[in-house]
Amino acid sequence: MARANDHVVIKNDEEEATFKQMKTFRNELVLHPLNSSYEDIELKKGLKYLIVGKVVKKVKIY
Repeated sequence: MARANDHVVIKNDEEEATFKQMKTFRNELVLHPLNSSYEDIELKKGLKYLIVGKVVKKVKIY
């Protein structure tokens, strides 16, 4: 199960998918983009969303 601050792949009922960080803002779930050129996406009540995947490990190699 995904929680606030997790990075997820999520799709809506129109089959559009995106990779974002899930955050809470004013007790609402918001999808926050990693690229600051894009705006947050508010998850609207009444619409169906499916979490397709969740990042479980991040590896940086320098």
